[in-house]
Amino acid sequence: MSRARRLLAALATASLLAAAGCGDGRGGSTAAGEKIINVFSGANAGFVPNFNPFSQNSVAGTMSVLYEALIYFNGARADDVQPQLATGYEFADNGRTLNLTIREGVKWSDGTPFSAEDVAFTFTLIRDNEKLNVNGLPLVEAVATDPTHVTLRFSQGVYTRLNLIAGRTYIVPKHIWSTIADPSAFTNEKPVVTGAFTVASFSQQNYVLERNPHYWEAGKPKIKGMRFHQFASADSAIAALAAGQLDWAGSFIADIDKQYVSKDPEHNRYLNESQLYLTNLIPNLDKAPFDSVAVRQAISLALDRDQIIRLAFSGYGREASPAQLPRPLWDDYIKPEYKNRKLEFDPARAEQTLQQDGWVKGGDGIYAKAGRRLSFTVKVVQGYNDYISALQIMTQSLKSVGIEMKTQEVSFTAFSTDQQTGDFDMIITNLYSEGTAYSWYSRAFASKTTAPLGRQAGSNYGRYRNPTVDAALLAMENTPPDQRDAIKEQLFKIQDVIVAELPYIPLQQSSSLIEYRTENITNFPTEDNHYALTTPYNGPDMGIVAKNLVPVG
Repeated sequence: MSRARRLLAALATASLLAAAGCGDGRGGSTAAGEKIINVFSGANAGFVPNFNPFSQNSVAGTMSVLYEALIYFNGARADDVQPQLATGYEFADNGRTLNLTIREGVKWSDGTPFSAEDVAFTFTLIRDNEKLNVNGLPLVEAVATDPTHVTLRFSQGVYTRLNLIAGRTYIVPKHIWSTIADPSAFTNEKPVVTGAFTVASFSQQNYVLERNPHYWEAGKPKIKGMRFHQFASADSAIAALAAGQLDWAGSFIADIDKQYVSKDPEHNRYLNESQLYLTNLIPNLDKAPFDSVAVRQAISLALDRDQIIRLAFSGYGREASPAQLPRPLWDDYIKPEYKNRKLEFDPARAEQTLQQDGWVKGGDGIYAKAGRRLSFTVKVVQGYNDYISALQIMTQSLKSVGIEMKTQEVSFTAFSTDQQTGDFDMIITNLYSEGTAYSWYSRAFASKTTAPLGRQAGSNYGRYRNPTVDAALLAMENTPPDQRDAIKEQLFKIQDVIVAELPYIPLQQSSSLIEYRTENITNFPTEDNHYALTTPYNGPDMGIVAKNLVPVG
């Protein structure tokens, strides 16, 4: 039995924290566990009902709170793997076959038994619908060999993609989804799920998820439910936090100890989730002038990242690695020559780089080439005040070297759509992974995770394509995970390319501030007990946290 399978077997029988409490989440008293907590996931516009786990526009909680994956890979700790709808797995045929053991005794929220047939159906659905296969899984066949076993066969080795396959594919019920004509467009307003919660109510202002009475994990969830709120601005959300009207949020708060903790030092807590995200300017590489390496390099050279982090991000972030991996978590996978390399700040060299590429400064102080001014617009989500402040600083820095950058604030929904379809000059956003160095690069830079302009890209929104990067990723997919040196050799090849070509422009290794209140709810992850990421907007960690929260009383 492999180490991973032994781990899953052990975890499947491990005892988990159990407790009971009372309160209604607003200071009142109710029966133990009958508490609906108030959550802010970052929404700044009216909610649109979409509980499709294959959609990038589904509302928060769809993935892992409602729909579950087969295995949970803890985003906060390396090598922490836990069983969910599957209790074990085993690779065969040089990584081209994955055999899964499916949990017994699980029911869908409508009472229908869950089985291996649902798992095989879900993967077949993804295989047969290109728009659903956002992770580019090379699936050939999915077969339920009996009620508790599924065999997945792929056209190539998928060792390094286990998390995408088993940890980021959310299983849907065959008896519901087999009747859906277009699963990519299905908004699924009355979802049937295996998760710890189901949908109780929905409106543009808020929606409520309540305890699933059929949930398979005994004694969970302990809270009655979760009420998701939207706020027109980050300031409104922060005010609600400070007033004790929210139990869980993930908002950037400048001087958080003064603006939040001091309002109720006994109960107002926060966790700075570091090493999770890399904030980047992502240029649209299918559009001029960003198809020019020189332009990307000039922009990077003109940016004073220490100033940006200090002024726009209140000093919470840290220097980004040009290798595009968070440090120190992935230090062992960064080529030695890049490990301590800094991204340069050299405005004079920025202009020299443009001049060498044929750009000439015009009378308005902006460079131009072949009749085109070096001017572009960056799209940013409305209310993302730290990003907006960073762009204001960058606008002035770039203007000083002859580059005109403008900012366009759009709603979260519009931003999400535009980044997927490539309707932008440049965007500012975070890169993230699914827990491996391979997935950092696959999500951001693999050709198979992008798409032509106008079509939805899975995650490579900048439309970057490079045969050396693709070949290195493919080699890793066919390398067993215990061959670390061979995997690192391929990672180093990718780093050579992205350091030289700078497809995206790193700004910082991001800080993700998570706020929570302990007056009504306990058992949030902490630095000492990081059983999941604390973020109230990400699956799968969000679902793990939600079902482990314990009411106070």
